[in-house]
Amino acid sequence: MDKMNNRIIRGGKNAGRTGLRSASALFGLLTILCELLPFSCFSFDRFNVSFSGVQLLMYNIRINSDYLLEIPIAMRACMVASMLLVALGVLLIFLKKNVLSSTAFFLGFACNLAEMPFVSEITKSASQAGFSTVSGEMQTGWMLFLLFSLTSAALTLSLTGVEKAAELIFKLSACISIGAVAIITVYMFVYGSPAIIEIGPLNFLFGTSWKPTADDPAFGILYMILASVLGCLGAIVIGVPIGLMTSVFLAEIAPRWVQKIVRPAIELLAGIPSVIFGFWGMKVLVPFIRETFTKFGYTTTGAGLLAVIIILAIMILPTIISVAETSLKSVPPSYTEASLALGNTKISTIFAVQIPAARSGILAGVILGVGRAIGETMAVIMVAGNIVQLPSLFSSVRPMTAGIAFEMGYAEAGLHRQALFGIGLVLFVFIMLVNITFTFISKRGVQMNAK
Repeated sequence: MDKMNNRIIRGGKNAGRTGLRSASALFGLLTILCELLPFSCFSFDRFNVSFSGVQLLMYNIRINSDYLLEIPIAMRACMVASMLLVALGVLLIFLKKNVLSSTAFFLGFACNLAEMPFVSEITKSASQAGFSTVSGEMQTGWMLFLLFSLTSAALTLSLTGVEKAAELIFKLSACISIGAVAIITVYMFVYGSPAIIEIGPLNFLFGTSWKPTADDPAFGILYMILASVLGCLGAIVIGVPIGLMTSVFLAEIAPRWVQKIVRPAIELLAGIPSVIFGFWGMKVLVPFIRETFTKFGYTTTGAGLLAVIIILAIMILPTIISVAETSLKSVPPSYTEASLALGNTKISTIFAVQIPAARSGILAGVILGVGRAIGETMAVIMVAGNIVQLPSLFSSVRPMTAGIAFEMGYAEAGLHRQALFGIGLVLFVFIMLVNITFTFISKRGVQMNAK
């Protein structure tokens, strides 16, 4: 009887796996058939045209007798790759290679998703050709392709079992994170380096004149670099001590009822949009700086480096406080008990034992705070004054982020726009160097604590 029950159970499991395999194969086939449905639609003035996936592969867009709009080769390559990967996934299902099949379906999904940016490239080409009203959008076939391919990947992945599926999802998430960093890095170097090479690295990095629209244009960003560096350093000098002391207060000193008031306030501060910080800085902080320091003989509009430093210092506080407090609470109680047993006071124990023990976590919070300070744009634009000049505490400045956002909207295609990408590359490298430096310091701290 037991053997019969086991056979029935195994037979039910096999039937279920066969059903999942068949459903996954069916959705895979439906994914391929989606190429026959309307994939994208384009409008050029009064001319509208809709293409299936197959038509996009085979034809270009004939707008009128004088103009033929070509479909980008890269878009067609993505379409071919997505179909081949989905077909490979269906084949691997029948070969019972579940992991490889799920991977193929997901890669097909990614290739199909990568087709979307090319629509804007097509419409941009049409705009440059003289068409006034140009638009493009992906349609039903493209969206169903995404849905069906992702469904096939999920069904196939479920055949591997819960443990194996979870392991694969974790690996895939890690690969996606690494891939995103790699793609961004390659993109920044590809689009940012040509302008730096053409202008000259020394002229670009150490030039003091930024006149991109002049008859004799100049593209020196030294003052922007200095404004970003000084703003970030000032925010660290003000924000890190305040954030660290606040985290110590919440973790070790504050009564429970005070924690219930302060902690939600800090969490609320973290949720405030940057534009609100900028609006507050523009309407409250900038007039306060102007009125206060004018009394002491300084000539300032209030908008400048000091306002940037104060705004950034406030904005990085929630990150530093939250991470540092968590790190302090994770210090083993035995450390504190041993220090108190040796006769140290509570305050000396905090500074001599707990903070050094939580050094790596505190530095991680500082890294995250610095990353936000360097990359902040909207609030900085609203209080910086946006004048490219040698930074001083009360002068208007333009950090690199503000320079990109301030000019990208009207920069014409050519060296001006490429130079803005070059600024982005410099900013990207600067952030990477800061993160690597802090990570190295953090690891040294962990090694010293271990010794």
